[in-house]
Amino acid sequence: MDQELFKTIDTIIRKDHLYAQVNLMREDIMKLFGIGRHHLNDQLNAFADGMSFPQYINSIRMEVAYDLLTNHPEMTIADIAREVGFTAPNLRLQFKRCYGVTPAEYRATLVTTDDDEI
Repeated sequence: MDQELFKTIDTIIRKDHLYAQVNLMREDIMKLFGIGRHHLNDQLNAFADGMSFPQYINSIRMEVAYDLLTNHPEMTIADIAREVGFTAPNLRLQFKRCYGVTPAEYRATLVTTDDDEI
């Protein structure tokens, strides 16, 4: 297996925000990199803990959503959902599956009041 190919695929998906395309398909990545379905699946099996393509893309979306929720309080949850390629209800569902709380619940844990610091 060629780990450099996977690193390149992962870098392009992240850097070019391909994960944010709502209709991103495995075929889009296959065409972009000139590889077949089996080759892409082999890459995911070897270097992405055996995730399927949708699982892999969702894992990236969750990482980015978590970062945006944490570091960009000025963004609404709906804005973050759009930024990562989800609808707000889908982000809520996926985020809860991944982290055990909804985006709003997670964001509420980030808010500290003066009373918390005493």
